[in-house]
Amino acid sequence: MATLGGGAFNDSLHGTATADVVLGHGGNDLIFGGGGGDALAGNDGQDVIFGGSGDDWTSGGSGDDWLTGGAGADVQDGNDGNDVLFGGNDDDVQLGGAGDDNLRGGNGNDIELGGDGNDIVEGDSGADLMQGGVGSDILRGGSGDDILDGGAGDDVLHGGAGSDTFVFTGGGGNDVVLDFKAGQDILQISKGINGTDIASADDLSSRVQQVGHNTVVDLGNGDSITLVNVNADDVHNNPGDYFSVQ
Repeated sequence: MATLGGGAFNDSLHGTATADVVLGHGGNDLIFGGGGGDALAGNDGQDVIFGGSGDDWTSGGSGDDWLTGGAGADVQDGNDGNDVLFGGNDDDVQLGGAGDDNLRGGNGNDIELGGDGNDIVEGDSGADLMQGGVGSDILRGGSGDDILDGGAGDDVLHGGAGSDTFVFTGGGGNDVVLDFKAGQDILQISKGINGTDIASADDLSSRVQQVGHNTVVDLGNGDSITLVNVNADDVHNNPGDYFSVQ
């Protein structure tokens, strides 16, 4: 295993065909992992990191970084700054960290955690687990049966194709679901959310009202879900097609 290190300036560092450790240190660095399962860290500065083939671990460090996984099951950590993460193929784990980040899983069943900040999290293909974290986030599931959890803040959720689960555990703010499909998607609500007495889908039905062309669900404590272009009467008549309380 080779170990390569940059300096305080802007470096271009290239790994080998086997597993490498590459550390950018200071400056705005360009890092290529090459083959093998590499550990690549940009450290300070605005870095661009390409994992290449293999199951890589990449870390942007401080600064606004760009991380691309490539082939393999990669772990990407943006850390501080407004980072862009592309997972590529296979099942990747993406951690946005602090800052307003853009995460895109690519192919595979990915785990994508936005962290703090106003993030954009996109699953693409595969059955993805997506969490926005703290902040006003945008989550797009893409194709596949995805799990979307906006977290704290006023979030916009788009499941895309597939049977998607939208998770609400309390303290989440006023969230909007753009493309809910009754009988296919589900709103998973925590039992007793926000100190309410919600224990079933029928209990939630009494908290539903029509607002314009949309249905709004009151989750208590100032939290709500807006289902765009959904008729409240349909929810009242068939709450089990919309809600799962766990």
